Amino acid sequence: MMIRRAATTKVRNLIAMGWRSVLVGSLIASAFCQPALAQQRVALIIANTNYASAPQLANPQADGTLIHDALRQAGFDKISFLKDQDRIGMERALRDFAELSDSADVALVYFAGHGIEYNGENYLIPVDARLANDRDLELEAVKLSTVVDLSSGAQRMRIIVLDACRVPPAGMRRSASSRSIPRGLAPIEPARDSLVIYSAKAGTTATDGSGRYSPFAQSLAKRLPEPGREINMLLRQVRDDVLDLTAGVQEPFTYGSLSSQEFYFVAPPPRIAQGSVDIEAEAWALCRDARSDGPCSTYLASYPQGRFAGLAAAKRSDLQAKVGAAPSPLAAVQSEAVTELGLTVALTDDRRGIRVLGVQQSGPAFGQLLVGDVITAINSSALEASASASSQLASAFAAGRIKLLVSRGPSSTLVVLRR
Repeated sequence: MMIRRAATTKVRNLIAMGWRSVLVGSLIASAFCQPALAQQRVALIIANTNYASAPQLANPQADGTLIHDALRQAGFDKISFLKDQDRIGMERALRDFAELSDSADVALVYFAGHGIEYNGENYLIPVDARLANDRDLELEAVKLSTVVDLSSGAQRMRIIVLDACRVPPAGMRRSASSRSIPRGLAPIEPARDSLVIYSAKAGTTATDGSGRYSPFAQSLAKRLPEPGREINMLLRQVRDDVLDLTAGVQEPFTYGSLSSQEFYFVAPPPRIAQGSVDIEAEAWALCRDARSDGPCSTYLASYPQGRFAGLAAAKRSDLQAKVGAAPSPLAAVQSEAVTELGLTVALTDDRRGIRVLGVQQSGPAFGQLLVGDVITAINSSALEASASASSQLASAFAAGRIKLLVSRGPSSTLVVLRR
């Protein structure tokens, strides 16, 4: 909260100083440095384990719980987690999810259970399916294409994850006109900005692994909450993880195409735009190198919960201890003119800062320094209490450039002046 308040104060100061072009540039740079994240994300998890007429599966419900927790960590707003769904239950869940998807930015479906392919069509198997004949699939199973269609209302991204590449039920009879029922699932080509992710690529089957979780679910749950994993790289890393865990037997595969716009489940840490200044770090550097406690006090006033607050407080305590309780008498403070900068200034009463009393329109400081500003450091160095304000500023500006740490109200601003 304090950092946000300081940033708001900084923006107001920039506007007051006439830095409108700098402010617009900074905002544009920030927009390009921060990845866009969806505002609302919804997910549906179906984990089918206890089948009436097919082999029981060891992992789906544990895998579903693992994925549920990972999606929660990744910031999904609404997650529906259903177990052992029959045909009616799956259809009802998909219908309700379609309504949620229509108002969401990202929609994700994760299905763990039996899934097979027949005559080029992929089917997800409810727990009550009997599948005595391959023609029963149309009546007793749910088409993958239906799941894709019902998720299509999401505005930004649609993701279907299938840990369902299983061996067909052994008792299923094949009709005379059909070909043999293959292992695994068939390839699919979803619409743009949609992904369909198989735990094992088309025509192959997934393993349950030797532990509580399947290798695919274990890797996906690990990667989803990791900050800064762009979705394409995240899925490649899941592929590599599963290949390693299964000694090259199982290879996940992703179908679909995405635009050039990056997508993250969890955003990367904020990046500072190239060429911009980390004002908090600059303020801490001045405190760190200071010989009086003024820069440290300025840092702590501006960033009481900052990255270096503990170090700054310790440094200030050390400096104050060295000064002692009885400082020596100081000469009277007088106003001084700094012609090179077009300023009228005076040392503060404690001689730890230089207060701006006047700013000439013709000088390089006009539009960047305001009357009432207090300069607490010059070129990353603390002020000299024994030297006049004008001599310190004029000497530092001799090379034609000067960097000032300026205290303005409760915040600090870094100002660079040039001839």
